[in-house]
Amino acid sequence: MVMMEKINPKLNYGLAKEALWHFYHNQYWSEEELFVWKEFCYKNPEKLWNLKMRLLCEENNDMIVAAVVADATEEERIFLSDKYLQGESFVTIGNKLNIHPNALQRWRDKFLMKIAKLLIFELPTTDVFSINKVEALVYVLERLIVFHEEYREADKKLLDALKSKLNLYNDMLFTLREFLTLDIDDIGVKIIKSKIQHNGMSIKCLEKCTGYSHTTISNYVRTYQRKFCKNLKSIEKSLHNN
Repeated sequence: MVMMEKINPKLNYGLAKEALWHFYHNQYWSEEELFVWKEFCYKNPEKLWNLKMRLLCEENNDMIVAAVVADATEEERIFLSDKYLQGESFVTIGNKLNIHPNALQRWRDKFLMKIAKLLIFELPTTDVFSINKVEALVYVLERLIVFHEEYREADKKLLDALKSKLNLYNDMLFTLREFLTLDIDDIGVKIIKSKIQHNGMSIKCLEKCTGYSHTTISNYVRTYQRKFCKNLKSIEKSLHNN
């Protein structure tokens, strides 16, 4: 997991690929390996901290990838498994799913983009209705903050950035859950609630689901997304000023 920095997009995609591979291959350290490494690092606190940080990041990255996979369609999950677990080619997977390889490459880019952003705690605007992804961000940020506060002298600037993001996503999660409990005869509430329940559903499909027009649904969805972007920019501006 990348610690809040803006990094080269190609490197970011590389980290996203690594996270996907780790998730599908369950490459966790054995108890014996951990024992040997802890013994090796025992006399060097910095090396021991780096080891624990690495293990925490691997677990957190798996949580993020799991949230992305959970929101994927059945065909997309088959693609991800075949690509990153089985190592199959786009052509092979395309024949299996009856989808052109070029379309599968776009799927790959879409998932790498999402994971790359989430690894630096940035929720893609298209996912502001995803409870799975917001829950994952809250979970990994809480763990990371506790780790930095307990295991070494905390970097105040880093902690402030992590806590600001955590507050943002905690508020988002509360709002998303609250919408699901509302039973109000209001157009906006019905649209947002439907979008939360069917995060991957297109505007066209939401038209059929809710009975409202494309323009009405788009307006409410964009308004909600703009509010998130405004709150995110406010946080970034505050951190920059500090």
